[in-house]
Amino acid sequence: MKTVALIAQKGGVGKSTVAVNLAVAAGLRVALFDLDPQESAVMWADRRQSDAPHVEFLTERRLSEALKVGAAQGFDLAVIDTPPAAGPQAYTAAQAADLVIIPCRPSLIDLDAIKRTAQLVKSAAIPAFVVFNAAPHGATVLLDDARAIVVGVGLAIAPVVLRERSAFRAAWPLGKSAAEIDPKGKAAGEVAELQAWVFEQLQICTPELVQERVTANG
Repeated sequence: MKTVALIAQKGGVGKSTVAVNLAVAAGLRVALFDLDPQESAVMWADRRQSDAPHVEFLTERRLSEALKVGAAQGFDLAVIDTPPAAGPQAYTAAQAADLVIIPCRPSLIDLDAIKRTAQLVKSAAIPAFVVFNAAPHGATVLLDDARAIVVGVGLAIAPVVLRERSAFRAAWPLGKSAAEIDPKGKAAGEVAELQAWVFEQLQICTPELVQERVTANG
């Protein structure tokens, strides 16, 4: 079982939104562990009325055991949502992860908070990437400036940008993902790109990826 942790020092960056959409898009047996006392992912799951993905609230003390149980039960992927702070929950999640995703809006107030997150993931020594989320449409200069700031604090940047899309807002109160309410929409396409990139980082093979490699190799 591979593990992805979503970490951000600042609240309001869309961390839980990215977590639930990634968990649904994975298309595998996914466990989403919610370490945030606000239990945003758990409340989303309550409205969802579905057993997939499995969503469970945990404290950081129970995370290690929950990951062992998840692996033993045959889950393919664990997604860990953390509180909006670079505290013990976030550090525990980072240490347990194979990959850390740092959602960040491309605004100065959000970028100012990313320095502490950078310190946390560096101390955990886990591969970590910033994913720009809720980026305004056509904000090329804004994104270029944001990338420069992120690189300046020593963090890598994922190649996928999630834009500000109404589908994310519309899906949340229904316990759905953006792809489930608008499968052909742009939000669904961006999440699919993120999911494919995450799988590549984690070296998770799906039948689709195997077919792509066979085709590429002739």
